[in-house]
Amino acid sequence: MMPRNHRTLGLCPPGRCRLLFAVLLAGGSLGGGAAGAAAPPAAFMPGQVWLDTEGNPIDAHGGGVLQHRGVYYWYGEARGQLSRGAVACYSSTNLLDWKREGAVLPPSSLPRVNDRRTFVERPKVIFNPSTKKFVMWMHLEQGGYRFSRAGIALSDTPVGTFTFLEALRPIANTNDFASLASDPARQKEFGATFRDMNLFVDEDGRAYVFYSAEDNWTMYVVRLNAAFTGPELPAVENKTWAKILVRRMREGVAPFKHRGNYFLVTSACTGWTPNQADCAVADNILGPYRSLGNPCRGPDSDRTFGAQSTFVLPAPGSPGCFIFMADRWVSFNLSDSRYVWLPLEFDAEGTPIVPWREHWSLPLTGKSDPGK
Repeated sequence: MMPRNHRTLGLCPPGRCRLLFAVLLAGGSLGGGAAGAAAPPAAFMPGQVWLDTEGNPIDAHGGGVLQHRGVYYWYGEARGQLSRGAVACYSSTNLLDWKREGAVLPPSSLPRVNDRRTFVERPKVIFNPSTKKFVMWMHLEQGGYRFSRAGIALSDTPVGTFTFLEALRPIANTNDFASLASDPARQKEFGATFRDMNLFVDEDGRAYVFYSAEDNWTMYVVRLNAAFTGPELPAVENKTWAKILVRRMREGVAPFKHRGNYFLVTSACTGWTPNQADCAVADNILGPYRSLGNPCRGPDSDRTFGAQSTFVLPAPGSPGCFIFMADRWVSFNLSDSRYVWLPLEFDAEGTPIVPWREHWSLPLTGKSDPGK
């Protein structure tokens, strides 16, 4: 997410009474927990304060989820006072109750470039079964959003600590920018910029990185090398990488696969201000992709329910269903940005839809009726 001078979105009220009502409605209990511990949520409550198992708000923004050996790991940007600037990690076995594992990539591990600090946005982690390494990719940036590189880090365990490996621009297509009159991001020298990003591991074990490139004008998808630590080389356009959503100015990419087709949920580039999501589809991961329009349904669907896409996760115990993950950014108080997790299902025509629900639980039934 690249901040700009747009209006900010208002805070959602915490809705404590509604949260307690939903817990009781879903068959939960307000008691029974250990002294001082927060009662576990009985249902997903999009946009409400989400507490970890110690009773603190979860602090993992712009993140993604890795499942490994029956445990889910949620990685995201730490925006609170506890570990601001770090990549935070939480673990869960049910996607509702999250234990804080700590800062798995502290800001002190990040490189300084030209005596200026770098920072992390949208970290994602995948596991490489050949090297037995957990591989983190991130948008690595500096103030002014001109550094715009991929940061890569490795760990032997999902809870770190990750070791920073390098910063790079995966596609060094410098000739594509020879005609630029102004080039503050130095694309003529280093190749296309690397900003909002996501990782995807296909069924054949090959991994890909999707990212907003060319100053966000065009998205790239790039196949990774066998270690998942850089692009597959030699990089050959339309064979190992491709330009997709050309000149569409999309970010917040969240890829997923269903019945042999590849889908991308993206947002427009409007800074912290929410906008209408789009879902695109292709039968080849390198494209071309065609737009299916806005997948969101219900109140405020033209603004993605006041949020922005960050990840799509297969819903456990719910074949053919997914979980749409988004962030409801609060630009003047980023630590209070909320999480909007909603069912992503398919309608009768096979089109992905994300219906608004005030509360919902797993497993999903595949029905798209909004919750009350």
